[in-house]
Amino acid sequence: MIVPQGILQYQIFKRRWLVLFAFCSFTFTNAFGFVQYSPILTLAANYYGVQEEQIVWFSNCYYLTYFAVCPFTIKPLEKRLDLSLMFASLITMLGKMLKIRIGQWIIYICKQQYSIALIGFIMIGLGQTFTLAAPAFISDRWFPIEERTLSTSLGSFFNLVGLNFSIVYASVSFKNTYDQYEIKNKIDQMNLLFSILSTCSLLFCVLMIRNKPQSPPSKSAIFDKMEIIPSFKSAFSSIEVTMDLLTFSIFIGVSWAYMVVIAILMVPFDYTIEQIGYVSIVYAATGTIGGTSASIYMDYQVKNHQQPNYDYLIKIFLTIGVLGIMIKALIINYVNDIVIVILTGIIGLGLNSFLPLALQCYIEKLFPSFELVLTTIIMQMSNVYYDQLQIKLLGFVFGYILILDVFLDIGLYVILIGLSPFYIYLIFFYKTKYKRLQIEQEFEPPSM
Repeated sequence: MIVPQGILQYQIFKRRWLVLFAFCSFTFTNAFGFVQYSPILTLAANYYGVQEEQIVWFSNCYYLTYFAVCPFTIKPLEKRLDLSLMFASLITMLGKMLKIRIGQWIIYICKQQYSIALIGFIMIGLGQTFTLAAPAFISDRWFPIEERTLSTSLGSFFNLVGLNFSIVYASVSFKNTYDQYEIKNKIDQMNLLFSILSTCSLLFCVLMIRNKPQSPPSKSAIFDKMEIIPSFKSAFSSIEVTMDLLTFSIFIGVSWAYMVVIAILMVPFDYTIEQIGYVSIVYAATGTIGGTSASIYMDYQVKNHQQPNYDYLIKIFLTIGVLGIMIKALIINYVNDIVIVILTGIIGLGLNSFLPLALQCYIEKLFPSFELVLTTIIMQMSNVYYDQLQIKLLGFVFGYILILDVFLDIGLYVILIGLSPFYIYLIFFYKTKYKRLQIEQEFEPPSM
């Protein structure tokens, strides 16, 4: 193919799929610790010799660490994507190893096992600071415009799949387990398995991830975008974009928190640990399938030079999710298990399918702001929801308040009340501006 002089030729490398695979394996294993003890809260508390509230702080380590550290990961990811993810995968692996009661060194600190585990979760949380905002950045750096939404979707959903795998493993493994010695052995085995998988993901990162392709896959990949501070300011530059940020963040935060809702809210209704695990599968599966299918359709539209229907789909998905929560809140005390599973699947389809589409919408609307900054802000806000002592914004100690008895009665209604103003805004006032897509489709140089 002859390319006119002065016209940049874009090139697509097969390695992009190896990069994405390695990242997916890392975010999959990093997510384990967030909810691994949620289905077995009482057993874990007995194992560590602490109160259940203290076990919840393992999950809170993710929230706190991400909120405090994530802004400082933007520059390393921008400069060296490969080394940043290798480092994050390494500290995740080491953090998981700290939770295993093996090795000679642990003999001297066996009475402090909860403290050691807490340090391990903090290290895993540090690893997570490199993952949540990265999928959109990886898709922009490595993938052409017609694969951008799908690659973002896969990178995001493998975190959800990791959460679900952790819940299901704990739910199934500890079925009918009451003997303290057996509980101890099974928790040790679980932590050992998760450590082995984390080690594998580190190897994948070292072998497969590279910083960036030799030639850009799209115009956006080499576009002169805003610096970090101007990009941050752009997210709050008007009431409209601030409401966009708050709206996207709260729905993403609730979709994460609902994993914990499933694990805890269903216990008082006589659901077994195993049943909770199966319900979690449905919640994650419907969202993953729905979001991936929608992403493939969006990329198909882009490939055919059409404007993707982001707004239409995110409004449909969120309506499905909100209606599912509303119906479940009204009938949870009166219906059988099958209906609960179906409603959980509907809620998962609505809330989880929203994530990759929302990220692409937000990046499109605020282009040429740096996408890694924008997704970092969204993910950070999603980790902040309710603090028990002050006004709560969007996702932080949400998992912690679930242990309160009052939540068992009004929890779903609390979610609905919190979502209502943002849902109304999204349905009636939100509109995507396709700034990035318009620039890229003005002139499309040949690709190899």
